[in-house]
Amino acid sequence: MASISPSLPPPSDDYMKELHEQYPYYGWNHNAGYPTKEHRQGIKEHGTTPYHRRTFNLLGDSQLSFDFGD
Repeated sequence: MASISPSLPPPSDDYMKELHEQYPYYGWNHNAGYPTKEHRQGIKEHGTTPYHRRTFNLLGDSQLSFDFGD
């Protein structure tokens, strides 16, 4: 849950607090899953969790690129 999609309802505060207890590095106890600076720093330092979306550019720095020989 690196970011909340505008089309999805936000997760409950209780759920985010539970995630924060398991993974305290991402600030989920107060950022509701939005990619704050603290959250991105947690990803840089500790990697992702099973709860992070793999299809979202978590760090905004072209994590994955392809060279198609253009």
